[in-house]
Amino acid sequence: MRRAGHNPVAVTDAEELMRMAIEATRNTYPHPNPRVGAVLMSQDGDVVSVAAHQGQGLPHAEVLAIGNVPSAYNATLFVSLEPCNHHAHTPPCTEAILSAGITRVFVGALDPDERVAGSGVERLRADGVDVTVGMLSDEVFANDPGYFHHRTTGLPLVTVKLATTLDGQAAARDGTSQWITSPEARMDAQELRSENDVVIVGAGTIIADDPLLTVRLPHYEGPQPRPVIIAGSRDIPSDRKILQRDPIIYRPHNSTRVDPIHVLEDLGERGYTTAMVEGGPAVASDFLRAKAVDRIVWYVGAKLAIGGGLPALSGVFETIGDATNLTITDVEQIGPDVRISAIIDREH
Repeated sequence: MRRAGHNPVAVTDAEELMRMAIEATRNTYPHPNPRVGAVLMSQDGDVVSVAAHQGQGLPHAEVLAIGNVPSAYNATLFVSLEPCNHHAHTPPCTEAILSAGITRVFVGALDPDERVAGSGVERLRADGVDVTVGMLSDEVFANDPGYFHHRTTGLPLVTVKLATTLDGQAAARDGTSQWITSPEARMDAQELRSENDVVIVGAGTIIADDPLLTVRLPHYEGPQPRPVIIAGSRDIPSDRKILQRDPIIYRPHNSTRVDPIHVLEDLGERGYTTAMVEGGPAVASDFLRAKAVDRIVWYVGAKLAIGGGLPALSGVFETIGDATNLTITDVEQIGPDVRISAIIDREH
């Protein structure tokens, strides 16, 4: 058993280095793997290496950080997520840490993946490494909410994105909706799309708009979300551009509508951790009524329809008891428009 080295770190300094590890992941897109960043501090107290995991099959952040320096003996490692302790696409990170002679490890959050789930910390401690767990765990969760949700529920984290005029209309009666929101809001929505593994739309959207559903951001180099089409019984014309992007298409089984829960279960089994429902009104409403939505992002354009066109959600609101309660988490002005972010209140 190794003896942990004497390498004191002040709490404020440790938190700063953990934030550095989290920040290293900002432009990474490793799903279905988690976002993980690592910072290595030498025994002299100098930051000597910063690294982040880039994707499935590629070296993990801890291994990259260790590999960047000639020696990590008696060093301190700050890693945003618990080091793995199992063979998968890569060897266990615990072995790399122990082989390098690292004597102290700060872990942002335990990994909920059943293949890890505390075993990485246990392995390090069993060999005498001084391990501190839970530093800035809330920030780690917020940095990759889809991963933690998927690993604890088996389902992707689902966001419904909506856009309406101030008086609640998603489109005019003739179907026109360009542009209810400003260029700034539309760019913000593209950022939101880039954070999701899949984008879900109905067949009506594909037939009417022929969208590609790609991320259209300047200089964007991340992966494109996979399109998912809730087709129902409608045929999708063979000339739709989306068919070039290998969409996942769901059709009803023994009913007239596709079950949103079945869709999410299948997507979860495929390893998708985040999903955004973009429309149309029937699809968004179906997912909300099935209690298959976790978050809502609603863009309110600086426009008044002054009349009834097409609402953002379909169906009949029979009684107030049918309303879905939300917790509004953020309200921000985006250009001339407003973005409202909320989570579904599961307790009511």
